Amino acid sequence: MSPRALVLLAEGSEEMETVITVDVLRRGGVEVTLAGLEGDAPVKCSRNVVLVPDKSLDDALKSVPYDAVILPGGGPGAKALASSPKVKVLLADQEAAGKIIGAICAAPTAL
Repeated sequence: MSPRALVLLAEGSEEMETVITVDVLRRGGVEVTLAGLEGDAPVKCSRNVVLVPDKSLDDALKSVPYDAVILPGGGPGAKALASSPKVKVLLADQEAAGKIIGAICAAPTAL
């Protein structure tokens, strides 16, 4: 079974930190789910690039645990992730399970 990673996407996330992370992981054989914090609708990133999540965070949470949970940076996106109660629970559960948490650039503010 391939390792599984969950990459979170919020309005204002940094698009390069999101797309490059998803791309490199998928090239490496990791099953990546890009989950929208506020649903599965397209998300405008920090430089006005629009990304479409694979599914909503709510739907992605039905498939926990993941081997890795990754939070891209981008000031507004990181702030949205940090203020989400669902993200806080997800990260606490991920840490308690001894699984990987990755936080890029501004995203450690959510930890």
